Amino acid sequence: MIIALTGTPGTGKSSICRYLHTKFEIIDLNMYIKKEGLHFGQDEPGGSLIADMDAVQSRMDELLKNNTVTVIIEGHLSHYLKGTDAVIVLRTRPAILTQRLRARGYLPEKINENIEAEALDVILIESVERHQKVFEVETSTTTPKEASQVIHPLVLQLEAGNMVSLNEYLPGRFDWSEEVFL
Repeated sequence: MIIALTGTPGTGKSSICRYLHTKFEIIDLNMYIKKEGLHFGQDEPGGSLIADMDAVQSRMDELLKNNTVTVIIEGHLSHYLKGTDAVIVLRTRPAILTQRLRARGYLPEKINENIEAEALDVILIESVERHQKVFEVETSTTTPKEASQVIHPLVLQLEAGNMVSLNEYLPGRFDWSEEVFL
């Protein structure tokens, strides 16, 4: 089974995967993009890498072609990948996300871009448009360890095909559009 773990930067993907790595194989998508040069260079304003998603898809297909275990592909672009069995979108209140991104040293423009994306459900909408099985996990007030203790049984239920027990994680539970005052 291949799970995409995605979300706006700062929602906790990497921190949560530090706890999940003992239970599942984890692929850090951003690391592969950087390490293997799967990008077109950096964008001008923020210095972010512009991923070559065709090259990324080819590399992931190659890595996973004989896969026999559950793999979590972690990264804010993982929901773009074809061939995943499900997508888990991490969600965080814009005010909390702002604090986390400031602590990382993000520029104000990049912070605004990310909190707007979170408030407008950009990654969730993209995920729902591309995949049949999409779930949301809220990470505003949980520690990464606590969030991993939610995601672990969610993935186990996906492996078992027990979709009914996952209704509480279906998309559409969060509306933070009124929390962004720009």
